[in-house]
Amino acid sequence: MGEEVYDLCVIGAGMFGSAAARHASANPSIKVCMIGPAEPTADELPKREIFGAHYDEGRITRILDEAPACQVLSQHSISRYRELERLSGIRFYEPVGCLFTGPKNKSFIQECLSSGSVHKVPLVEMPGNGETFKSRYPYLELQSGEIALLDDSGAGHISPRSLVAAQKKVARLQGCHIIESVVCGTETTSNGIHVVKTETKGEIKAKRLLVATGGFINKKNLDVLKPLLVKCYKETVVLLHLPEDEVQRLRSMPSMISIRETSEEEIGAYILPPVKYPDGKYYLKFGKSHNPCGGDELKTLEELRQWYLSDGDKEMEKTHVKFVSELIPGLKYIGMKKHTCATCKTPSGLPYIDRVTPTVTVAVAGNGKGAKFSDEVGRIAAHLCLAGKWDSEVSQGLFEAVFQ
Repeated sequence: MGEEVYDLCVIGAGMFGSAAARHASANPSIKVCMIGPAEPTADELPKREIFGAHYDEGRITRILDEAPACQVLSQHSISRYRELERLSGIRFYEPVGCLFTGPKNKSFIQECLSSGSVHKVPLVEMPGNGETFKSRYPYLELQSGEIALLDDSGAGHISPRSLVAAQKKVARLQGCHIIESVVCGTETTSNGIHVVKTETKGEIKAKRLLVATGGFINKKNLDVLKPLLVKCYKETVVLLHLPEDEVQRLRSMPSMISIRETSEEEIGAYILPPVKYPDGKYYLKFGKSHNPCGGDELKTLEELRQWYLSDGDKEMEKTHVKFVSELIPGLKYIGMKKHTCATCKTPSGLPYIDRVTPTVTVAVAGNGKGAKFSDEVGRIAAHLCLAGKWDSEVSQGLFEAVFQ
């Protein structure tokens, strides 16, 4: 790399980092680079220390959210999806709608309704036993007293893997240098230049740093950033391999977030319609829609690594497969596998987007929903880092970093 000094170095090449790199490099007068490892092959996986949360084909996207700030971030991101697809030539967005189901008089549905009315997200309300619901979704079955709310204003699902590929492609076309390596340390010279040390590509010099390392934020010792108050939790998703006739039967299915009360507990799941994965097979993907954080925190780099390499939570196979099979009676599948992931949570439930020193900015912690609004987080963070100005109608104070 010689003695080239970048105006901005983005550390982390996931959803937040790649979005920031794209938005920053749109200005041709600014020299931008982004550092992060490529997705590992099956052979490389056991030796890998750093993983990405975007190695997947399905995430729900929607504007409706219990947090007003997340609704604003999501609205802006979703409004730019088609432009990003056009610029990159990579498709990642399927606006199939999002269906929220649950007992009519319980908190989940009531919160959806009030959130929708306050933030003007139009919702179509359908009783579960009504003709409209049954004719639109003949393959779904709700219990007595349950209703469905459809958000059809841009909601649906995205491929995070393809979203990151699109961000990277446009960033590269705009002159951003993408350096495929892992950052192992940073230091700052006496004249204020940051030196970023990588495992395989030597040292990179930059005037400004934007740190977007997701769940690995406190796991690598970067001397430019004190440890943040972020907790990292285990997540397991189940993928049911569907036969061709089942894919056809469910082809009009929207994304779903469903809550059901049993005599013992409340159970909830987010469910994606059949999505094609890189192995050419279609899978129905689901996971816990609300994961009360218990004793499943990942505190060290080794714990995080072992979790990513593991087979995940065994209980999910029983509880959530049963729940999804009750929602979709007669569900046929010919195989099952699980994926592990990690969710970063902050005390506020919002991401940190903050300029922590005049030359170091941080953008981390999606709180389980970062995929859908990652483009807007990256845009705000890039502008804050380069211009020192907050460019959003959402209050800057909501996103201030809190340190340990």
